[in-house]
Amino acid sequence: MANHAPDHTQPLGEIAKPNTGWIWKTFFVLVGITALEFAVTFVMDPSTLRNSILIILTIFKAFFIVAEFMHLKHETKGLIWTILIPMALLIWLLVALITEGSYIGEAIYNIFK
Repeated sequence: MANHAPDHTQPLGEIAKPNTGWIWKTFFVLVGITALEFAVTFVMDPSTLRNSILIILTIFKAFFIVAEFMHLKHETKGLIWTILIPMALLIWLLVALITEGSYIGEAIYNIFK
């Protein structure tokens, strides 16, 4: 008769140590990026450059979260590029819109000044 007992890699009564190193690494990277975002927000005057820096940091943080928690970094290169190329075009669009929007806002402000 076949043995149907589970294969235990550890002796009975011992609980495996959790591998929490990657969780702490992820936590500290996200805290660092968030702290940098706060520093940029409170140190720099409102401008297109500040907004562009904040957008870049936020997208970097989003990429890190997707890579770590959605396991994208373990996928094939084709899938990664399928996600990264449209995101890069979206970033370019956001920077262009913010630049043009601030120019139009300044032009309208100067007209009615």
